[in-house]
Amino acid sequence: MTTSLMNLSYPSASVPSTRSAVFYAGYFSVLGVVLPYLGPYLQHRGVTAVGIGLITAAFSLSKLAYTPVLGIAVDRGFWVRGMLTLHVGVSMVVAFIVGSLGDDPWSLGIAFFLVGLGYGTVLPLVEATILERLSQRTYGWLRVWGSIGFVVAASVAGPVMAADIVTRFPLVLTGALVVLVLACVPLERATRPASGSRRERLPAAVWGLLALLTLHQVAHGPYYAFFSIHLEENGYPSLAVGGMWSLGVAAELVAFVASPWLHRLLGLRRLLGLSLLLSPGRWLLLALPLSTGTLIIAQLGHALTYALAHLAGIQLVQANVPVGATRYAQALYSGLGFGLGIVVGTACAGPLYQRIGGSGSFLVAAIFAAGLFVAWLPLAGCLRPDRLSD
Repeated sequence: MTTSLMNLSYPSASVPSTRSAVFYAGYFSVLGVVLPYLGPYLQHRGVTAVGIGLITAAFSLSKLAYTPVLGIAVDRGFWVRGMLTLHVGVSMVVAFIVGSLGDDPWSLGIAFFLVGLGYGTVLPLVEATILERLSQRTYGWLRVWGSIGFVVAASVAGPVMAADIVTRFPLVLTGALVVLVLACVPLERATRPASGSRRERLPAAVWGLLALLTLHQVAHGPYYAFFSIHLEENGYPSLAVGGMWSLGVAAELVAFVASPWLHRLLGLRRLLGLSLLLSPGRWLLLALPLSTGTLIIAQLGHALTYALAHLAGIQLVQANVPVGATRYAQALYSGLGFGLGIVVGTACAGPLYQRIGGSGSFLVAAIFAAGLFVAWLPLAGCLRPDRLSD
């Protein structure tokens, strides 16, 4: 994309890297609270395994129900003042009142749906801007700060909530969202497109890629909803649970740091293929009897099953869509992969976990992930190579 085109599309020609890094740290610090501790929080409030899966799914459902529609509107010129901060503000207010709600799963599900609605909307809007206006080699370095934010939040939240997770989880979550609101303020002007363009269709290969990445997230369902509970039921204390989540994200961080080298060496299509090839092995390790050694190896595998898949997937989507559909495409990537994929994966994980336990659930995930690698092979040749190498 040329500089002149960027000047036509945006009020300024550059996205400050420092502000983008702060945004990523703030955004993923919220996940550092939600992913490790939402399941145990709901369990302490008396929610069943099926309910935990559905409520965890509700947190991501808004990415599918709302965000793509907003992405189309923004691509065509729609914007309101304070778009980013207004959405996160909704999440912050609802998170604060969660603690005052009763233990009815329906009330909790609606509340976390609203938290996810405001929270999940801002990422594709910001990422579309970053991917359009910065070098592909820069993305991984910026995304590192998201991993750092996750690790810090997960590591701090565990000890803070250890004594009373029921009372403190909503407060810690609200605090993380306050940080995200502050991180969004400096990006409001840079993220807003100056003018809209006509809507363009997505190529068939992009829809195939989006479907594959969505199913890849479905395979993560038992991990997102029940990894913490699985560890606790096998005798691991809260600090160890937070530490294992942090280890996974630390491995992710290393992958992001190495992304320019990996990108140059393999190209995006091979990176995604490698992730899909090795993903079944990670879930198989978690299906085996737990030991500290296998857990460490499995969590180091997060660099493969999440980081490489995300790095390659998000940039392959961007490389294969028309200029006038970038926000729509990124909203679909977020909404389908991290919305529908997690909704279906976590919703199915509840009944699976209740019937066959953690080991059985991760075994099903391993078999499912192996099928996805087979499906990837014919699709790979239909995608246009990225701008660097492939």
